This record gives sequence, C-alpha cells and structure tokens, in this order.
Amino acid sequence: MKKISKYFTFLILLLLTACGGGFSGQYRAMQGAVVMDFKPDGRVSQSMIGSRLAEFDYEKKGDEIKIFVAPGIAQVYKLQSDDVLIGPGGVTLVKKR
Repeated sequence: MKKISKYFTFLILLLLTACGGGFSGQYRAMQGAVVMDFKPDGRVSQSMIGSRLAEFDYEKKGDEIKIFVAPGIAQVYKLQSDDVLIGPGGVTLVKKR
C-alpha cells in the first residue's frame, strides 16, 4: 500500500508540473516598443523601448494567459497560436524567433 501511495504522489506532482510550466518566450508588439518576456517559472518581465519596466506573475490556462498586475487584478491575453498573443484593447504581440 505504501508503494502505491508513493507512485500516486509522484504521478500527481508530475501532472501538476506538466500543467503549470512550459510556456515561455519573448513576445513583441508589432511596433517593437513593448516586449513581454515570459519565463517557464510563471514570471513575466515587461520592457518598453529597451528599458525594463516591471515584473509580474502570470498563469496560463488553455489559450488564456492572465498577468497579475496587482493583487486581484489581472490583464487577460489570448494565445491565438504559438506565435501570437492578443491583449487588452486588441494589442497584438508576436513571438520573437
């Protein structure tokens, strides 16, 4: 029974890791002035014209990415494809290759 419990715990941790991580990359506004750099650890840094402005936590569920800009306040982005994010006000961000 102990062995089954250990395997079950390992499986749950593996599934949580698979769901929580993996999204990363640098996305730029079409004009290149705004850059969002998503890290697999759930943090995103925002830069404008080469100057780093802020760092936030983010959460990805399905095709939706929530960036928590303040306690209880999130900006919602939609992942259109692996290369395109649509943000508030229709802002389009394209993944840097």
